[in-house]
Amino acid sequence: MDGPDHDGPPAFTERFVALGRVAWAAVGIALAVVAVALVVQRISLVVVSFLVALFPAALLGPAADVLKRRGVPGAVAALAVLAGFFGIVALIVRLLTPRVSVELPELLDAASEGVGSIERWLSDSPLPVEVGQVEDSVRAALEDLAAGDVLQQGLGAALLVVDVATGALLALVVVFFVLKDGRRLWHGALDLLPPGPRRLVDHAGSRVWWTLGAYIRGQLLVALFDAVFIGLGLWILDVPLVLPLAVLVFFGGLFPIVGAFVSGLAAVLVALASDGFTTALLVLGVVVVVQQVEGNLLEPLILSRVISLHPLVVILSITAGAVWLGILGAFLAVPVVASTARVVDLVRGRTPDAGPGADGQAVART
Repeated sequence: MDGPDHDGPPAFTERFVALGRVAWAAVGIALAVVAVALVVQRISLVVVSFLVALFPAALLGPAADVLKRRGVPGAVAALAVLAGFFGIVALIVRLLTPRVSVELPELLDAASEGVGSIERWLSDSPLPVEVGQVEDSVRAALEDLAAGDVLQQGLGAALLVVDVATGALLALVVVFFVLKDGRRLWHGALDLLPPGPRRLVDHAGSRVWWTLGAYIRGQLLVALFDAVFIGLGLWILDVPLVLPLAVLVFFGGLFPIVGAFVSGLAAVLVALASDGFTTALLVLGVVVVVQQVEGNLLEPLILSRVISLHPLVVILSITAGAVWLGILGAFLAVPVVASTARVVDLVRGRTPDAGPGADGQAVART
């Protein structure tokens, strides 16, 4: 007959102690996350300005690096790249603004008329849809918003203008110094870390930086593709307001999946209001075909290895970003999530398909 199992209670005690350590570690991590979130909330203007500045810096960084490799001083290279970038933007705005500003009110009226056509069709259809109730609810909400304290709203608008101007100036300064001294600033930050994790953090930063630059360049190309070919389809179908609709499609293309759907819907509404149901269906077909070509041919070549996210993750990320920071949050959401995914790949020892480490040499944890 076997004697008592003397290994049982100590083994159970060890497992219990280990579980307690894990629980306390989880509590500590949760407290640290809450503390960081509170700090970020207090300095949100600085954090948001810094995050926004990383996108143009990652976009323009290769051009500045080319100039610096040719012996141009860092400050001169940064100023030259920024001047060229703002010059191109100013030229595009100068060419598009007169026409778009004239046609924008007509675009809004046409979209509103398209919504009205759908409402009338739903009201006359056998479907149990009460459009009037939804319209009354929206109108009541707008009236409640307008009935607020006018002085308080004015002060809030003034503070918002000041915050936006301050954030834009701070972001511009960050872009300049990142273009000028980005590598030196990064190595200075790495020197604050212990020697052990320094190499891992360096590789993680390289992956994040490459992901941001590749994402913004690829997304701009995808948005331009959508705007050109959907605009061409609208022009062939003789839909009015082609230029402002193409501009809207371009900006919508900067928001994967969601933005393309919304901007395409606006084009369909304008076609419905101006030329009727048949033309609206043709415009819908053009939008679907262009986005299918983009999603199945162009985007896999440009962005699939950069994002590598399921469409549901993309939609949820954009929604969460929009709830947190509005349009800016929706724009930042996907690249932030994609960069986080690349860091997770690095920590788990996965070799990326593109970018730093794509030569098949995964970075081991140190």
